Amino acid sequence: MLIAPLMAALLATTATLPAERPARAAVDSPAVRMGASALKAKLASTGSEAPLDLSGVDLRGLDLSGVDFRRANLTGARLAGTKLAGANLYSCDLTDAVAGGADLTRANLDLSVLRRADLRKANLEGASLFATIIEAADLSGANLSGTRIIGYLRGAKLVGAVLTNANIGVDPGNQSMGVMRATFTSADLSGADFTGANLFKADFSHATLAGARLTRADLRNAELVQTDLTRADLSGARVALANIDGADFTGATGVDRMEGLAQARNREKAIFDAK
Repeated sequence: MLIAPLMAALLATTATLPAERPARAAVDSPAVRMGASALKAKLASTGSEAPLDLSGVDLRGLDLSGVDFRRANLTGARLAGTKLAGANLYSCDLTDAVAGGADLTRANLDLSVLRRADLRKANLEGASLFATIIEAADLSGANLSGTRIIGYLRGAKLVGAVLTNANIGVDPGNQSMGVMRATFTSADLSGADFTGANLFKADFSHATLAGARLTRADLRNAELVQTDLTRADLSGARVALANIDGADFTGATGVDRMEGLAQARNREKAIFDAK
């Protein structure tokens, strides 16, 4: 597959960037407002070799369900409340886009860039975010139930996000170009709901999962190095071979009902409530 080397290249580039960069300076001129008909006409007239430049465009509240934006430049676009259900946003640049409350159910966001994007309370249920850069984005309160996520989420905010039954685990059959996994390093996942989620080999190093719900989540082989799991609900979570070096389980519930804790790596270095 071509996606594997592309993902490797994206992550190699991202690794050289700082964890967070200052937000863009505010632009005095108003965003260009575009209607649905005009947008679709412009997309239809743009050749495949020349990705459409929609940077800063105002598409708030429009119904753009199923629209093909493939490879478009949507940096700084205003998409709050926009209906993008089933839309094709493959390889689009949505850096600094504002899409709070947007409907992105079943949307294709593979290979897209969502760096610092505002997706608070957006609905991404069933969407695909494979090889996607989501660094420092804000998805607080977003719905990512059943979403497929393999991407880079360093410093992202998912406070109170719903990720029930999300597929965030490594695909063992697609690793010819190296391990491709979800990386939540230093992300804030406080109060997020990961009930039944596949988190196999996901990296939560230095992340905050305080008060998160991880009941029946698959955390086998995951990286939980110095992860804040205080007050989290881990009932039925599978943690065999997870690296819990320095992980803080203080006040967590269901620790006695986790599966595979005895096989977790660096268990002696984790912090548990005193017995």
